[in-house]
Amino acid sequence: MTKLECENKNELKAQCNHCKTIFFAKSSSGTSHLRRHLNSCLKKVNKNITQYTIATQPSPEGVPSIKNYKFDADECRKAISTFLVCGKHSFRTVEELGFRYMMRIASPNFKNISRYTAARDVLMYYAKERDRVKEELAKAPGLICLTSDNWNSEHTNDEYICVTAHWVDKDWKLQKRIIRFRALFPPYDGLNIADELVLCLSQWGIDKKIFSFTLDNASYNDVMVSCLKNHFRANRAILCDGAFFQVRCCAHILNLIVKAGLELADDVVGKIRNGIRYIRKSGIRRKRFYDVADKSFHLNVTKKLRQDVCVRWNSTYLMLESSLYYKDVLDYWGQRDKDYQIFALSNEEWRNVAILCKFLKVFYDVTCVFSGSNYPTANLYFRGVWKVHKVLLDTVKGPYSFLTPMVKQMQEKFNKYWAEYSLILSCAAILDPRYKLNYVQYCFTTIYGDHASDFVETILSNLRLLFDEYVKKSKSTSSSLVGSSNVSDKNPIDSGLDEHNDSSADFGGYFDESDDYKRYLNESSTRSEKSQLDIYLEEPELELNSQIDVLDYWGKSSVRYNELSLLAHDLLAIPISTVASELAFSMGKKVITPLRSSLKPKTVQAVVCLDDWMRAKGFSAEIGCKKDDDDDDDDEDDDVSSVVF
Repeated sequence: MTKLECENKNELKAQCNHCKTIFFAKSSSGTSHLRRHLNSCLKKVNKNITQYTIATQPSPEGVPSIKNYKFDADECRKAISTFLVCGKHSFRTVEELGFRYMMRIASPNFKNISRYTAARDVLMYYAKERDRVKEELAKAPGLICLTSDNWNSEHTNDEYICVTAHWVDKDWKLQKRIIRFRALFPPYDGLNIADELVLCLSQWGIDKKIFSFTLDNASYNDVMVSCLKNHFRANRAILCDGAFFQVRCCAHILNLIVKAGLELADDVVGKIRNGIRYIRKSGIRRKRFYDVADKSFHLNVTKKLRQDVCVRWNSTYLMLESSLYYKDVLDYWGQRDKDYQIFALSNEEWRNVAILCKFLKVFYDVTCVFSGSNYPTANLYFRGVWKVHKVLLDTVKGPYSFLTPMVKQMQEKFNKYWAEYSLILSCAAILDPRYKLNYVQYCFTTIYGDHASDFVETILSNLRLLFDEYVKKSKSTSSSLVGSSNVSDKNPIDSGLDEHNDSSADFGGYFDESDDYKRYLNESSTRSEKSQLDIYLEEPELELNSQIDVLDYWGKSSVRYNELSLLAHDLLAIPISTVASELAFSMGKKVITPLRSSLKPKTVQAVVCLDDWMRAKGFSAEIGCKKDDDDDDDDEDDDVSSVVF
C-alpha cells in the first residue's frame, strides 16, 4: 500500500500498489480491511498478462502456455516479404495508407518501409533461400531430372525460360524446385537456350548430376538437347552416352493426338460450344436456365455448364460432359427459345456426343495422371500409353462408324510419337511392383500378338544395361572407400609364412597364378549368382490396382535391393510432363501485370522462385491455410499420393 495525502488532514487514504484501488486508511477506523485486500488482490496473486501472448503450441502437460512478447523487426520484415511474394502484391503496397495503418495497429513498434526497401528485402530473402536449396541439391543422394519450357509475356513481350529440378531425397520423397525463371536474350534458338542451361546448371553445381531432361516437341529443343549431350559427354557426366537423356512431354503429345481427332468432330462440338456461349452470355438467360434445371428437372445446379478453351482439349471434354448432364434442359430450352434452335441437337447427335464423351474419357483420365507433379509418374507412363493405344485399335474395329475417320487421324499422330514406346519410361514400369515384366508382356501381347516378345526383350535388355551401369557405379564407390581404409592391410600370419617360403617349390618362376585364380573364382561365383534384378523379377507382383506409394516400397526394399534401389531412385524421379514448369507461367502472369511490367528480370525470378520454394516447404500448411471450395477440383490430380488408373 502507498499512503496518499488528502486535503483534509484528518483523513488518510491508501492505494494498492497492484490494482491501484484506493481505501480509507485512518488507524482509528482500523486497517484490517487493507490486509484482507492484499491477501485477495488478483493483481498481486496473478501476473499482469497484458504484455504476454498465448503460445500456439501447448506445453508438454497439454495446457496452453503464455510467453513474453518481444518485437522482432527482422522477422516482421521477413513476414512482409512473404506476404508480398505469396500474394503477388506490388511492392508499392507497403506505402499504402491502409497497409501502414494495419501494421501500426498490429505492431506499434514497426517502422514504415518504402517500396525500394521491400524489393531489397525480397532479394535478400531469395538469396538466403537459394543457398538452402543449393545445399539440398548438393545433398541429393541420386541424380537430378529436369523439366523446361518457354513462355512469352504479353505485357513485356519478353521470352522467359523456366527450369525445374526433380529428385528423390534420402527419405524417398519426391522433391521439385524451380531453379531458373529468367528472361532470354534473342535469338530464341536451341544454341542460345543450351548456353543458358549450361550456365544455370553450373551455377547451381549440378552439371554432373543430371539424369534426364523432359521437354515438349518444339523443334529448337532437339538442337538444344544435342548441344547439351555434347557438353555432358565432354565432361563424362551423362549416362549410357545420352541414350535416355531426352524425355518428350507425354501430356503435350496426348494433346496433339486428341486435337487431331476433334478437328473432324467440330460440327457437333461447335453446336454445343455456341449454344452454351449463347446461354451464358446473358445473366437473365443464365438464371432462367438454372431455375428450370432446378425446379423442373431437379438437377444439382452447383454443377455448371462449362465453356471450353480452344487451346485445351480437356476443357472440351468437360464441356461435353456438362452438356450431357443438362441434356434434357437444353432440349427443353431449344423448344421454347427460337434463337437457340439453331444450336439444338437431334437425338442421334446426342447419342454420338455420349459415345464421343465416353471415348474421350480414357484420354482425359490418362492426361490427369500424366500431369501430376507431386507424385512419381514415370512408372505410370507405360500403362497410360498402352490404354490409349488399345482404345484406338478397338475403336477403329468397333461399331461406331462416325468415329472411324477421327480415330484414324489420331492413330497417325500416335504412331508419329509413340510407335515405339519410350524405353526409359517402360523400364520404370517394370520397377513398379504392381506391373513388373509380366504386365509389360501382357500389354504387348494384346497389341502385337506373337511379336510381343521382341518388344519385351528390347525393354528388358535396356533395363539390364542401365542396371549394370549402376552396379559398376556402386562397386567403384565401395572399392574406393575400401581402398582408402585398407592401404596396407597385410595379415601378420601371411607375412610370417612369406619369410619361411624360400624352400617351397616354385612351379611358375616369376608367374604367380594365385591372384588370377582368385579372380577366376570370383567371376565364376558372380556368373552363377542371380542379380538383384533377376531376384526382383522372380518375386510375385502386387495386386494390379492396389494403391501403393511406389517410392515408399523402394525405400523399404533398399536394404534387400541396395543396387537396384539406386536405379529405382533415379528412374522414378523422371517427370513425364512439363506441367511443373508450365505452372510457373500461371504464376508469372500474376507477377508480370500491366502495372508491374517494369520489374527487373532478377526481381521476377526472385518472386517466382521464392513462392515455389515456400510452397515446397509447406508454408500454407504451416500457417493453417485452407483451400477454397472452388479450388478443390483444379488441384485434384496433385492430391493423389498413390495413383492407379
